[in-house]
Amino acid sequence: MYDARMGEVARAADRDGETRGPATLVLAPGVSTEGAAACADRLATSDAALVVAFRRHPDDWRAARGDHLPPTWFVTTDPHSDSVRAVADPGDLTGVGIAVSEFLGWLPSNARPAVCVDSLTTLLQYSDTQRTARFLQVLCGRVLAADGTVHCHADPAAHDDAVLDQLATLFDDTVVLDSE
Repeated sequence: MYDARMGEVARAADRDGETRGPATLVLAPGVSTEGAAACADRLATSDAALVVAFRRHPDDWRAARGDHLPPTWFVTTDPHSDSVRAVADPGDLTGVGIAVSEFLGWLPSNARPAVCVDSLTTLLQYSDTQRTARFLQVLCGRVLAADGTVHCHADPAAHDDAVLDQLATLFDDTVVLDSE
């Protein structure tokens, strides 16, 4: 199902200006440049962004995405000046959910928020697939109710197709990218 050629279609669609659904699963190897570019594109149209950053320090995460980001805050496992909350570990899905809800509550009602989860691969190292799927259902529901967008990164090489298939059902779109 996750043929690398699908990445070409996704890149062509992005270049052609196709609008993605409000909830997108981004499948890309590790900390790829392609994944960072797709992320920056998704966030660029929002008024404010919240990043659940478990793979990179917020400064490194920002550097990989360039200067065209909206005001951006983070949920991390380490305290950081731009963190809205530091959680004990990536498996603290309740803490992550609270941070997302607080972030959405702080925004003006006319703001268009974006939430990035970087990455599901890390979350799945701390939480099983069923619990992660329930968390994503609630997360996507909260963000979409606030007229926002959400996208989640995962490394397809780290998961079997059954896990990716289950997670993909929670999103409007799946974008498959390969590193170049």
